[in-house]
Formats: sequence, structure tokens, C-alpha cells
Amino acid sequence: MSQAIKLSHQQGRGWLEALLLVSILSVLVVIAIPKFYDYEADANVSALKGLKSGIDSAMTQTHALAEKKKVSDQAEQSLTVNGTSIRVSYGYPEASALPELVTALKDATRWQLRRYPEKNRVDFIWRLPDQPATDCYLTYYEATASTKASTQLVIHQSCQSPTR
Repeated sequence: MSQAIKLSHQQGRGWLEALLLVSILSVLVVIAIPKFYDYEADANVSALKGLKSGIDSAMTQTHALAEKKKVSDQAEQSLTVNGTSIRVSYGYPEASALPELVTALKDATRWQLRRYPEKNRVDFIWRLPDQPATDCYLTYYEATASTKASTQLVIHQSCQSPTR
């Protein structure tokens, strides 16, 4: 009789341990998956911020060189930067010159261009693994006679959500 009681007690404890293990794993999954998604969203936003930083740096350096060469007040001019001839407007790089100045833009698998020639602007759209994130992009405004070149980040909530 005492062996039967021990055996049933051990079988009951096995089920309890399994139930406890499943409960702990469930809690971990509920906590870990959203954290993973947050990291992916952070990576998407960081890629755009990194591009903005690269373009802003290229704008500043190009404009300083254009001022030194005394071409910063001309509408269209050719300027040699790091051994490469690029087009500048009012001392700032034209959008077509940015891939020569910012190496990351040469990767067509990560960035898609959307041009608006009538508005002197181009959007650099971050590409998610399966499709462009059309609501997540960096806009580059080319310089005009009255405005200097600038960048603007557009980060919509859909860019930060991996389920899109």
C-alpha cells in the first residue's frame, strides 16, 4: 500500500512540474516577443537616423568646400569632392549626387528613391525585407536661391511595427 501511495504522489508531482514549466515558458514568450519587435522597430528608425546624419554631414562638408571654392552662390556648378565630381546647387549637393557622398545610399536593396523634381526634393525610403516602408523615409530638400538644403525624417507608426 505504501508503494502505491508513493507512486500516485510522484505521478501527481510530475504533472504539477510540467504545468509549472509550461506556465513559465508562456510568460517568457509573452514578454520576450514584444521586446524582439521593439528591437526591430528601433533598428528601422536607427537606419533612417543614420542616413540623416550621413546626409547632413555631406551637406555641411560640401557647402564648406563650395564656399572655399567661391561657388556657393551659383545655381548649378560642378565641384570635386573626395576625387569625385558632383553637381551642386547654391553650394549644396544635388540629390543625384548624394549616393556619391553617402555610401549607404548605393545599396539599392535597402533604399528606394522617390523623386519630386518640381518640388526640388527626393525621398529616400527605407526598405523592409519584403517591401518598401513607404511611410518611413528621409526627405532631402535641395537648395534654392532663397533656402539652403535640408533633411526631414518621416517616421510613421507602421515603420515601427514589424507586422505592418
